[in-house]
Amino acid sequence: MERLTLGNSDIEVTRFCLGTWNMGGGRGWGPEDADAAVGIIQHALDQGCNFIDTARVYGRGKSEQTVGRALAGRRDQAIIATKMMQCKPEEVSGNIDASLECLRTEYVDLYICHWPSPSLPLEPFFEEMIRHKDAGKIRAIGVSNFNRQQMQVALNYGVVSLQPPLSILWRIPEDLLTFCRESNVAVTPYSPLAQGLLTGRYTRQKTEKLGGPRDSNRLFSEEIFAHSLEVATHVDRIADRLGCTSAQVALAWLLQTPGVTSVIVGASSISQFDQNIGALDVELSEEDYKLLDEAGRAVWDRLGPEATMWEWKPT
Repeated sequence: MERLTLGNSDIEVTRFCLGTWNMGGGRGWGPEDADAAVGIIQHALDQGCNFIDTARVYGRGKSEQTVGRALAGRRDQAIIATKMMQCKPEEVSGNIDASLECLRTEYVDLYICHWPSPSLPLEPFFEEMIRHKDAGKIRAIGVSNFNRQQMQVALNYGVVSLQPPLSILWRIPEDLLTFCRESNVAVTPYSPLAQGLLTGRYTRQKTEKLGGPRDSNRLFSEEIFAHSLEVATHVDRIADRLGCTSAQVALAWLLQTPGVTSVIVGASSISQFDQNIGALDVELSEEDYKLLDEAGRAVWDRLGPEATMWEWKPT
């Protein structure tokens, strides 16, 4: 599997990153049990995927524990990314140490600020992160859900990656993508399939909207859902013409988006993971890419540039 350098770091990551939010337990939308989750992670490694993403808040440490269990004896094969919410500087050390314990490792390759807190200054937080980087507990620092202004601050502290929600349906401001490209900050999108909207589930199978995090997802809201499905239908038609799955088309679109280094994709089974990485063999024409870009942007314009996917931001 192809690898790219993660921004300004010396870390090389595969173009697919296995996301483990659904391995934190609860919500009824992940693997059936921890053993199945471990099997998916180990299978991903076997297929050449070296990038694993988790977070402190995924199951209150359960996801990190699952990743740590799966990587026992195979730590050198994986690039681990985990996240903490921005907190007071004196709380950073406890969060990092808790992650290391759950992950059964002495260092994290990429430690990400999960969400910035408007009530806290960023500088003291990053200064504390730098201290732990210098101590060898972190190889590189990343951020998630940061806007353009916050990214400028983060760049002053050597941040190498931005993890935003990004898909055909959900966008981030173009100036933010441009800033990352020009600053050599890796973009590693999450929710690339819009929580199932771009997989054909709702257009081909007529499945009712599922519960869990989709309940508050703006793309599933009453005023947006029908427009989301129109875009999904475009994805389906291209998939039929190319002889691949709708999910593979949606992922291929992101992989062909300038500035995107690695796409974070969850999987509830080994077969689903294998289908997803099939996107690496799908190449969209310029015409197809543009069609999907314009159709998805029309939905995004209905949401507005300050929208958050689940209508939540930290205070």
